[in-house]
Amino acid sequence: MQDALALFESGQLDVAADACRAALARDLDNAAALHLLGRILLRQGNAAEAVPMLATAAEHCADASLLNELGEALHAIGLHHEAEARFRAALAVQPDAITPAYNLALLWLQRDDADAALPLLQTVVARQPDFPEAWLSLGNIFLNRDNIIDADTCFRSAIAARPDFVEALSNLGNALVAQHRLEEAARCYDTALTLRPDNPGTEFAHALGLLLGGNLADGWRHFEARRRYDPLRWNYDRRPELPQWQPGDSLTGKRVLLLAEQGGGDVIQFARYATVVAEHAAEVVLEVPHGMRGLFSHLPGVARVVAWDEPVPDCDIAVPLLSLPLCCGTGLESIPAAVPYAEAPPERLAQWQTWLRPLRGRRIGLVCSGRPGHPLDRQRSIPLARLAPILAAPDCAFVLLQPELRAPDQAALADFPSACWPGAWLRDYADTAALLQCVELLITVDTSVAHLAGALGRPVWLMLPFAPDFRWLLGRGDSPWYPTMRLYRQPARGDWDSVIAAVRRELDDLR
Repeated sequence: MQDALALFESGQLDVAADACRAALARDLDNAAALHLLGRILLRQGNAAEAVPMLATAAEHCADASLLNELGEALHAIGLHHEAEARFRAALAVQPDAITPAYNLALLWLQRDDADAALPLLQTVVARQPDFPEAWLSLGNIFLNRDNIIDADTCFRSAIAARPDFVEALSNLGNALVAQHRLEEAARCYDTALTLRPDNPGTEFAHALGLLLGGNLADGWRHFEARRRYDPLRWNYDRRPELPQWQPGDSLTGKRVLLLAEQGGGDVIQFARYATVVAEHAAEVVLEVPHGMRGLFSHLPGVARVVAWDEPVPDCDIAVPLLSLPLCCGTGLESIPAAVPYAEAPPERLAQWQTWLRPLRGRRIGLVCSGRPGHPLDRQRSIPLARLAPILAAPDCAFVLLQPELRAPDQAALADFPSACWPGAWLRDYADTAALLQCVELLITVDTSVAHLAGALGRPVWLMLPFAPDFRWLLGRGDSPWYPTMRLYRQPARGDWDSVIAAVRRELDDLR
């Protein structure tokens, strides 16, 4: 078997496999041949055939390397619990083995059990500091937990071990953006894209950093990578019957369908471009999610508003809403910011005016949390109890303008007699828009309701995390997208108390 092993190590996998099969033809219980053939099949991507070879070999000689490879093969065919058992068995045979420990950590990460994976990965990198993949996985845990400094260190360690490690370069860029170190982040993204130009995830992240820093010209151009980025591609695979707009295409004289994409806030923010497109197009049809149609039924330039599953057979081209800034050449000074461009249905206004009539004092809208499933929910939501200083403001009646309220917030609501929650009465965006028209001010975290208030031209105070979404830029208290909006930013990561105190002072000054 030494010759077969030499062939394997030189990369001659097919020849080595033939040698193993010849050895097994002479002796079906040749553990070395079974092990090596299993390794070859695993290397060739044929895990299903590798499993019985490696399992039989393990019956004869269960060393840590063999058990780990059997675990890898089992994992590759979806037998995750069996794979975990083999990784654990490998570590029982050789407690200081690196590879099965790393594989076990990855398996736990796939189960979203970062608490179990974290100490194991820390042990792996302590024993083998030049293990770039382990550093990357460890850094991702820290990044997901907003432990940005430790994430930064891990990604740099991964790059030190492998300077051309694209994933680590890209994620270091993400960690640097989270620290407002945008120029350094751009260099990381540029290096990663030089190494792997067709990398939509990195290019999309690069776009977000550029846009956050106010470089809209380059940002919008790179932002098109979102259309090739797997987590978002579903937005752009719809409407296959229509030609899809590409950078450089003209919309002049065409019947244009503006495609809704991503979240409700994105649709509200970029629906304003329908009026701009209408200056050149023959007709503009605006697609929106269900429950939003009434907001834009009178938007200038829009021939009609459709739901995003409604057939539109008479259009010439489809344009994603968030591609319109690139299409229109939008810079910081040319953002179409005329408000209001959304409206509340009049019949809903009357209903909410009646509902609010018993309230005494200044009517203040409040939103403390958004959609729980949002990837950045941990940064965008604040427990209602933590807003106690705002809710204690005198002569104020607070109305929670969110259709869902988390259980702890519902429990806390009883402690704030100045606050009320319509709950299920908020059926859709039309109700929310009408209610916004009936309050003096909205105080909110970064949710679609903030965009709706801005689009309605209502006063809105937006509470932002230290590393905000790209559209809010950095270092300013206003938004070029919404003239009636004021921004209150965390001075340090996680410091909502300073934001809450600032909002309370401003609220007192309005008296």
